[in-house]
Amino acid sequence: MFLPLILVNLTWYHWVIIGVSIFLLSSLLFSIWLVFAIARRVYLHTLSNKMGEGWGRVCSAPNNPEQVKMWDEGIEFMSQYSKYKKEVSIINDGLKLMGEFYDFGHKKTATFLCGRCECLIYAYYYAKPYLESGYNLLFVDPRSHGFSEGHYSTVGIKEGEDIVAWMNYIHDNFKQEKFVLHCVCVGGSAGTIAYNFKNGKQLIEKIVFDGVFINFLESYERHYVDLGHKKFPVFYLIWFWFKMYTGQSVKKASPLNNIKTIDIPVLFIHTKNDKYSLPENAVKVFDACPSKNKKFVWFTEGSHSHIRNNALEKYDQTIKDFLRVN
Repeated sequence: MFLPLILVNLTWYHWVIIGVSIFLLSSLLFSIWLVFAIARRVYLHTLSNKMGEGWGRVCSAPNNPEQVKMWDEGIEFMSQYSKYKKEVSIINDGLKLMGEFYDFGHKKTATFLCGRCECLIYAYYYAKPYLESGYNLLFVDPRSHGFSEGHYSTVGIKEGEDIVAWMNYIHDNFKQEKFVLHCVCVGGSAGTIAYNFKNGKQLIEKIVFDGVFINFLESYERHYVDLGHKKFPVFYLIWFWFKMYTGQSVKKASPLNNIKTIDIPVLFIHTKNDKYSLPENAVKVFDACPSKNKKFVWFTEGSHSHIRNNALEKYDQTIKDFLRVN
């Protein structure tokens, strides 16, 4: 009853104020919606395979000559051993995950945890020093990659749990006694989580970290800025969508925190040219590791995840020497 009376008594001045207020409020709400929508799109493009691009069994960077070279050399090397390959699969967390197990008759297995966007074929490139050191080889497509099911990367959180399921399967079905993990980039997040998950520490004998970061936010932020994007405000809202789609907190993907319980032999490989996993922060992860048998080896050539391609002999020999450590 009072509202119609109030409206009748409004002057043109009041109507202008109301109109401007509605316009400003609508603009604010639209701006908030737009920023959230942009953050969602960035999230889906970079941390999921739902935008039609996918993370199949293909080279993740076909325009990068180094990446293509590593891809081709890995395929060429592993093609020599195709008769030892067994296609394997497991169900974990409701997802069917696919892999390959190369059985050379040994009792120990090396498995490879590679970076975001990488399928199991990428890991072929790192196999040689392990093969020559007497290890069987396990290559897996991470969830949402290659032939494995799933839509979202959890940047090592659930992937670490998946690798424990893989080790249990290989242990039970192929009588493998111990495992060594070779962790590249975000694989370092998965590796530290795997060690701390269920019986991970009973299965994992040694861990190699190549390009470890203190937490995934550091690495992603540097990639994001390197592509020319401004951090505020979209970057900070990406993790809202990460939580919404995966149910995980990105803060869990922190080798700096998760490594504090790892007391087995650990090898850190890092390049001083790494602009995504800063060298000084890798040292912080090394210092936080309580293992009495840990080693940090610096490389002066090569960029992030491309160390071996620039120092093959030193890289492989470093790993072989580490594998001989008791």
